[in-house]
Parts: sequence; C-alpha cells; structure tokens
Amino acid sequence: MIFSHDRPRQLARLVKAIRWLSPTARIAVHHDPQGDPLDPRLFDGIDDVHIVPDPVRGEWGDFSLVEQYLHALRWCTERLEFDWCCTLTGLSYPLRQLSEFERFLAQSGNDAYIHHFDAFDPSQWPEGTAERRFLFAYYRLPRLPYAYRIPQPVQRLLARLRERFNRVQPFLRIVPMPRKAPTRLGIRRLHRAQGDDFLLCGGRQMLNINRRALARILDFVDTHPEWTRYARRALIPDEFFFNSILVNDGGLRVGNDVLRYIKWPKLHAASGAAIEAEEVEQALSSGAPFGLKFDELVAPDALDLIDGQLGLPSNPPPNPR
Repeated sequence: MIFSHDRPRQLARLVKAIRWLSPTARIAVHHDPQGDPLDPRLFDGIDDVHIVPDPVRGEWGDFSLVEQYLHALRWCTERLEFDWCCTLTGLSYPLRQLSEFERFLAQSGNDAYIHHFDAFDPSQWPEGTAERRFLFAYYRLPRLPYAYRIPQPVQRLLARLRERFNRVQPFLRIVPMPRKAPTRLGIRRLHRAQGDDFLLCGGRQMLNINRRALARILDFVDTHPEWTRYARRALIPDEFFFNSILVNDGGLRVGNDVLRYIKWPKLHAASGAAIEAEEVEQALSSGAPFGLKFDELVAPDALDLIDGQLGLPSNPPPNPR
C-alpha cells in the first residue's frame, strides 16, 4: 500500500520495482489529490496495480493522514485478497529481494511489525513532548498572511513570549508546527484517551500487518469512536493512532521493528533525509526490506545502484516473465 503525493514518475519506478521483485503482490496506490497530478497511464501494462478512488487530502501533522490510511486500508480489505499489508511512501524503494521478505513475514509467527514505545517514557522523546502531544486538544490558529514581513528580532521576541506563556501555566499551549503546517492552540484535556490502562504508544506511522491485525484495527476504530475523537485533536496522530491500537490488543503478537532503513538528518527530525549514492551500501547492508527516502531530484544515482544490486534491469518490462 503506497501513499504518495508527488514525484509520479518516481512512484511508477517504485511500482515497477515491486512488481519485478514480487510478481504476485497486490499493489495499491493512494495519491494525495492536492499533490502532483497522477496519470494512471504510468502504470499501463503492470498487472494488479490499483489506484484507490476518492483519495483523501492530507496535511502533515494532521488527522487527515490517519484518514488517508483508514480510507485506503478499508478499500483494500473490501476489494483485494492478501495475507500481509505493508505501507510505503512514494519515496521508498526495495533494498532486498522481496521473496525473502514475504517468506520472513509468513514464517514469523507475528501479526504485525511496527516501531513502538511508551509515549511517556522520558528516554524516547525530548522532555515535555508526550505531555504536549497527548494531554491537550488542539485547534488550528488562522495563518497571518504577512507573517513573513515581521522583522526577525520581533519574531524572536514573539517566540520567547510564546515559550514563556507555555511554561508559566498548565492549561493552554501554543505550538508552531514544522513544514509550514498551521500553528495550533491546545486546551488541557480533562481525561486521557481510553483510560489509564490504555498505553499510549509513539512510533513510526509505517505498518507491516497481516490481514487479521488489519481487521482488528478497523474493528477497534468502528467500536471505539471516542478514540477517533481523541486523536483528531492530538498532534501528529499518525505516529500513535495505529501503533497504540495494535500494542493494546492482547490477542495480537506485535514485533517492535518497523522493517525500514530510514536516514534521519538529526535526532527527532520531522522527516527523513534523502539517501545519497555513497550511502546506498550502508542501506543495503541494513537488512531492511525497504529504505527511505530516495529522491531522484536530489540523488539520481542512488536508485540505479540499488537496481544493479538487486538485478533489476535499467528499463524493466511491466511484468517479469
């Protein structure tokens, strides 16, 4: 299950690579409608590629990213036959033979592989992150259309005032968001989601789940609307929504490994950095089945090197024989 919003030609390259390395995989694509237009003809001749209809517009750090997952996963559940579902971004790429990965999943004995941790474990996030993310209900503040004209000294003063405001009282939080997302105003919640016995888990948003785990997720969402209401007002809900459901389900076996090689530019970065050609060997030696992110505009040679290592032809036919 690929979630994309730009680089449609690189997306097509990813789809061709997956098809070449896994002739029987079902490949579904959810392409954000506000991103670069996606021409379905890019996938002409490639078997079993499905573009999810009525895609959901997404915004970084917003519940809309969870809605994208729910919409696409429900569509796949209702229309496709599969044993495992692995979510990828459009800037991901295989790092090993996918037949090995498929065999590993089938023989693992687990229902899911995700990255997860106790969100309130102080060793995982910078101090105050869990409290800020989970103990407040957030609302967007309107954008200031000419904020970029505010002199830098004034912007620094406003940032110090905001930090002081957040520090001196426990009821409200003003939180600027990365990647040009709107600033949020948080109001202290009266209760934790699902009660004190429900472990809130941070982690990565990428999922490797079998069909049983996927059914349990969707059933939980359908039978616990209060969970969705809670997450809709949280910060960056895609990093805890599904992980928390899976970890708190005592009937599932969950491995704590996201099974991805990710290059992080710094600790606690908002997103990964592009893997350069000279870093490909390290990515391949990681043992992860997929890596991210790869960007043909930043490091065009990186994917060519991987293709050579995996035996992918430079211009593979749509379907391997």
